[in-house]
Amino acid sequence: MPSFRTSLTVSTLHPGRAPQEVETAARRVRRLESFDIGIEAGQARVTLRFTAEDEDEARLAHAEFLHAVQEVADVPRARLAQVVRGRSVPFE
Repeated sequence: MPSFRTSLTVSTLHPGRAPQEVETAARRVRRLESFDIGIEAGQARVTLRFTAEDEDEARLAHAEFLHAVQEVADVPRARLAQVVRGRSVPFE
């Protein structure tokens, strides 16, 4: 089954929300292969790796991840990519 990555730039947490709620929200959407959080260009970046049957299912999962995390924090940027031979290939 193909593997995909959703990358979300997370800025401000909503009032009363804790940082760990970002991961909890994402994991409620579907099973993740991995969850990673890092800092890129001074902003928090969350990377979610998951499997999907095809690109349509991946796009749906991406939208669901984005919606879930937006309940917890502001997400000014979101990207979806397919993992091909260990590298992320962004969707057009």
